[in-house]
Amino acid sequence: MTAQQDPHRPAEPADRPYPPEPWDLTGTGAITTWRVPVGVLPELPSGVRAAAVRGTALVTTAFVRYDDRGLMAYDELLAAVLVRHGRGVALSITDIWVDSETSVAGGRGLWGIPKDLATFGEHFAETADGPIAAASFSARRGPAVRLPLPLRGAVVQTLDGRTVASPIRAGGTVRPARATWDLAEDGPLAWLRGGRPVTSLLARDFSMRFGS
Repeated sequence: MTAQQDPHRPAEPADRPYPPEPWDLTGTGAITTWRVPVGVLPELPSGVRAAAVRGTALVTTAFVRYDDRGLMAYDELLAAVLVRHGRGVALSITDIWVDSETSVAGGRGLWGIPKDLATFGEHFAETADGPIAAASFSARRGPAVRLPLPLRGAVVQTLDGRTVASPIRAGGTVRPARATWDLAEDGPLAWLRGGRPVTSLLARDFSMRFGS
């Protein structure tokens, strides 16, 4: 994925209640890619459109557990749409929850990522309003694969009324998985219920650099 970062984005003040970018994080993840009708997608940033084929978009959902080897340790659930931005493709995070107030503040303040707080169990997340999603994952047969090079891409969000692309880089070990998702019927990810899971992966050990 390629996208250009906005060179006019101002530097963050030193007294903000979160670490400056980049954030170097490590952990484990359980990831599913979906085919979803374009008509049910949440609103995307200005100038961005889903990278759709025949009216169907690709959406990634993931439960992630960042650990103490990185900058911060916290749990996360997200949904991100594959989008076209400029001449390249990127991801746009439409829904995301974490159990860290520092992560909420930093995600919103640095990159325009719409993080909210939630309570987590093992592949389960809920807010005070009720469940969001639960999932179960099991590894398929076959060896784990170590990515030979870091994957480079970008996340495109709305920050202070502008569409901004922020670089990401990730690497680690993944293996194919089976997954079953239970999306709360009245929850914030109910729009995914009209989609179809395509493929799932388990990332048992990965690292990510978020931001520039």
